[in-house]
Amino acid sequence: MSLNIFMRINSLQSGQSTRIRSLQLKLFLNDLTNLMVIMLLFLLTSCSEINTTNTKEIYKYWAGKNPPSDIKLLQGHYWESGHWSGEYIMYLKFKSTDKWWNTFIKKNHLLIDKTNWIMPTDAPSWFKPSANLDRYNNDDDFDQGSRYFRDPLTQVCYVYEIQL
Repeated sequence: MSLNIFMRINSLQSGQSTRIRSLQLKLFLNDLTNLMVIMLLFLLTSCSEINTTNTKEIYKYWAGKNPPSDIKLLQGHYWESGHWSGEYIMYLKFKSTDKWWNTFIKKNHLLIDKTNWIMPTDAPSWFKPSANLDRYNNDDDFDQGSRYFRDPLTQVCYVYEIQL
């Protein structure tokens, strides 16, 4: 359709009769209106944010699949921007097996975090990993503050992940 619009612009500029130019102008404006409606619909439908506390939905947004049987979801909060950039902030509390956690650590190249990490001020009231938990991060240049916590005794995990 957009190529058609540019062809019509060029033909409007050539020396044709007033009647033909008027008809071409109407067709051009019709195509332009249709294009603007399509763009507006795209913008309106692609700009709806996600904001949920449903732990199963949160896990699926995070991992791209349903939680496995060796995880018990406890609490969560997930926000994703409505923009195309995919910005999100996630808080998730769950219980996992040692096998699942160790696989997760290896697969995501997480290391013990020794930095002075400060909990975000917008953390939910239930997100309270104690200082005694093992704390991990992804040691790369793009780290925006995501942290992964686990109590080896209770197997309770806290995940804070951010991508802005």
